[in-house]
Amino acid sequence: MTPSPNSYHRGLVFDFDGTLVDSYPLIEQAFAHVMRTHRLDDSARELFRRSRGLPLPEQMKLVAPEMWEELVATYRSVDATLGHARVFRGIPTLVRKLERAGVPLGVVSCKRRALIEAELEAIGLRSYFNVVIGYEDVTPPKPAPDPLLAAIANLGLARSSAIYVGDSMVDLQTGRAARVRTVLAAWGLTPELRAAFGRHRLWATRPSEMLALVLTPPNGNGHKRAA
Repeated sequence: MTPSPNSYHRGLVFDFDGTLVDSYPLIEQAFAHVMRTHRLDDSARELFRRSRGLPLPEQMKLVAPEMWEELVATYRSVDATLGHARVFRGIPTLVRKLERAGVPLGVVSCKRRALIEAELEAIGLRSYFNVVIGYEDVTPPKPAPDPLLAAIANLGLARSSAIYVGDSMVDLQTGRAARVRTVLAAWGLTPELRAAFGRHRLWATRPSEMLALVLTPPNGNGHKRAA
């Protein structure tokens, strides 16, 4: 994709789960199967939810360090049968408008890249992304800054001209570690989950709000939470 002459030389990097697609219902369904199979209690579910945004192996190490590999295998076996997640309303329009404006786009996720690619193909958006970085592509994974910095470099951007958008505390930690402007994708969060991010300054409650953030020239004032 060639940036248009009138576009600002900025790029946007997305997280995947909970940011581009509403995948958490499927994630919860897969973990419920893990709980039944391995007879885990509700404390395991709480640990799994609190570690949202980490790579699956890291989550399972927190849930049950003595049998995490079995949990990963069980999760992946059932996850492969659940089908594709629903794209968030407004994401296809946002991505297409940004592409028309010449904005370089990327995805950085703790999900395996083959799964991200398949999901993006299923929702018809793969061709809009210049780079897709999955769990196995760059180490260490999020919340280390390395995957995000690799995506920014691949897009030919400076950190100061990149924006990262994600829905979890891991994403905010990643953006902070990379020193990249980071927006909380609040459109998929419940009110309870939103409350946990009360101190974060940059929010978007709808995908469409990202357009102004990316396409408006910098004014030094930042973009604060939408009402």
